[in-house]
Amino acid sequence: MLAGFVHGVMNTDNTTISGETIDYGPCAFMDAYDPATVFSSIDHGGRYAYGNQPAIMQWNLARLAETLLPLIDENSEAAVEAAAEVLSGFAGAYERHWDEGMAAKLGLAAPNRELVKNLLELMRAQKVDFTRFFRSLSAGTARTMFTEPEPFDAWAARRAAMLPADRAAVAAAMDRVNPVYIPRNHRVEEALAQAALGEMGPFHRLLDAVSRPFEERPGLENYAGPAPAGCAPHVTYCGT
Repeated sequence: MLAGFVHGVMNTDNTTISGETIDYGPCAFMDAYDPATVFSSIDHGGRYAYGNQPAIMQWNLARLAETLLPLIDENSEAAVEAAAEVLSGFAGAYERHWDEGMAAKLGLAAPNRELVKNLLELMRAQKVDFTRFFRSLSAGTARTMFTEPEPFDAWAARRAAMLPADRAAVAAAMDRVNPVYIPRNHRVEEALAQAALGEMGPFHRLLDAVSRPFEERPGLENYAGPAPAGCAPHVTYCGT
């Protein structure tokens, strides 16, 4: 979630008993921030949209809990109560990790849920690239990503009042958790298409970029940008 990753079909059979998601077929990374982002060709209703993933994980865990009820307690009511108690802790645990992760991405010493909420609303309204924004924020150039920058200016002033005094250290810490390079969807498509023709160069270049995602390197500028304007919407399939 912190990297803008969309699994695509995060159902029960694609979630292991350890809680990890598997079977990455119709998956992709979000470009412009929008919690309704869907890439899978079969997800017409948005069940597995980016913003729905936390709730889907809890739903998957609930289905696992149902299968374990006979092992939890011979008394069915007691088993349900025990399982429900564990499951009820999921939302709080997720929100704690999300809040801490977003604080790190923004360079804050402590989480601030309202500040994050307001930022994401701005990013969604102005279709701001999710990955590029955080690196631009640490570099001091994020304002240029907004077509109407005044609301961002007001938000940035609130954030600035919360930052530690050593701004260089703040920027360095942000760059350690905010990637420059992700497997951009148009680059993945390019690599797949060329590989099918026997040309592995684009794949190896993309792999090199994303293997060291936090380290900005010369010559890789094209791997940091979004898809070109007018590029067709990215769609993935279970066979991918």
